[in-house]
Amino acid sequence: FVSRSVWEGNGSESRPLHRRKVYGGLDLSSVSDLTALVLVGEEEGEWDVEPTFWLPEQGLADKARQDRVAYDVWHKQGFLQATPGASISYDFVAQHLRGVFNRYDVQRLAFDRYNMKFLTPCLVRAGFTPEELERFEPFGQGMVSMSPALRELETMLLRGELRHGNHPVLTMCAGNAVLETDAAENRKFTKKKA
Repeated sequence: FVSRSVWEGNGSESRPLHRRKVYGGLDLSSVSDLTALVLVGEEEGEWDVEPTFWLPEQGLADKARQDRVAYDVWHKQGFLQATPGASISYDFVAQHLRGVFNRYDVQRLAFDRYNMKFLTPCLVRAGFTPEELERFEPFGQGMVSMSPALRELETMLLRGELRHGNHPVLTMCAGNAVLETDAAENRKFTKKKA
């Protein structure tokens, strides 16, 4: 999606998101894949990034060996959280989100519709109010939704307006991001070639 040098050029340490309007994206995995929450907040024309990643605790070392990725090391270093058990616990994720909403002024949290039906009851159990649930916004994974968002992200990266702190899991995800382009030059991320 972007060159390594452009990504690294945005690697300044992220500043805390407190006392700012915060926006985010939530990618829920089905069972045992990486689940991600990425929050951003703007200050003085630059956007600070705060990512959180989860994998199941059980089998983490095996998954690290299988995928040839340092998940277990990142967990020990605090860059990756482990949910209890052998599959992603949406209740665990919902409790984390409860803390996010308590700490930050969350304006919108975009999500892929696919697994949200399983997370919503967990959010209710975690104490989310109807007003807070309205801040969760479905975001399509097709060209129509993704293309304008990718254009904006690429512009920010090229201008050096993001601070992601070279978070290793986020950097791995960015390095694996592959684009698919249609005849009208609309773009979206694809997992087919990642």
